Amino acid sequence: MIKIPYYLFIFATVCLIACSPKSSQEEVLSENLEEEETPEVPITVTVLRSEGFPDAMIELYRPFGNETFSPGKVPFEFNIKNFPFGQARPLMITINGGDPQAYPQAVFSKEFNAGTYRAVAFLTDENGMALKEFGNFVDRDFLVGQSRPFPAGDEPYLMVNFPRQNQEYAVGDSVVVDFLVVGGDLKLDGLGVEVKVGDLVYKASSTDAIQLQNLSVGEHVVRIDLIKNDGTELSNIFASASRRVVVK
Repeated sequence: MIKIPYYLFIFATVCLIACSPKSSQEEVLSENLEEEETPEVPITVTVLRSEGFPDAMIELYRPFGNETFSPGKVPFEFNIKNFPFGQARPLMITINGGDPQAYPQAVFSKEFNAGTYRAVAFLTDENGMALKEFGNFVDRDFLVGQSRPFPAGDEPYLMVNFPRQNQEYAVGDSVVVDFLVVGGDLKLDGLGVEVKVGDLVYKASSTDAIQLQNLSVGEHVVRIDLIKNDGTELSNIFASASRRVVVK
């Protein structure tokens, strides 16, 4: 039988311990430290208020209500009062709840295929936020080709100015949510607005614009819902809107 010197045995044992992998306890500790290094910052909300132009007035002469046109160009005729209207301050128009487009002229035409359309025209302040006073915006339904009107009803609905669909932001930028309630009043009609993004649910009792801060890198869906305070839902198709935004 071969005897191994005692000092060689001690040396081999030390080498095995030094070369052995980390214990599971050490691995768990390391993972916990890594997780603590990148805590998730909650989304915060700040209300944006604007003085606006309470005396500004926008009138729509054409299209008439539910006027029918042949596919092609549809005429728009506006009259704008008490407002510095022009290239720097154009009027904005949304069609069927889409992103608004700017028009620096009061009379123009726009191409449409057959269908049923709802146009909302509104004025903005120096920061591009929609003016919210009575007379600052106007809406009108019209038809193109063989189409039917929207179902009859007098329920209020939403118009979203910001954010725009697929709008991109840099890390640290605020995401502005700006909207109008058309055809009604939040307080008088017992309504509220819910803004949802990720785990955040913000309930607004006014139409003041808000800004969302601390959105993480990636894609987000900002959903805006006009709701009744008693919990019942509005039936019109323009009572809700959603916009996809990207933070890079």
